[in-house]
Amino acid sequence: MSEPPRVKKEDIIYIGRDGGIRAVVSHVYAEPKLNGAVAEVVYDDKGKAINEDVKWVLDHWEFAVPGPGGGYADRYDRLKHFVSILRARSRA
Repeated sequence: MSEPPRVKKEDIIYIGRDGGIRAVVSHVYAEPKLNGAVAEVVYDDKGKAINEDVKWVLDHWEFAVPGPGGGYADRYDRLKHFVSILRARSRA
């Protein structure tokens, strides 16, 4: 598995083999988690801001845990800034 690209808070990344999910990096972990996650992102799912961990797989970003997961980013004060970036850049 190749090394993930370096990312920092507020970077935009694209998740999935086809890059179909645009997300804002909200946290970069100092060390990968046991599930391979290297960062937390905020993305839009049908008008709801979701926060979830991502990992690098071969040549693209994927969610660290398959299937529905994450939380409602709007509910966390620490993520409000990233939700606003996501929404502002969605309108641009």
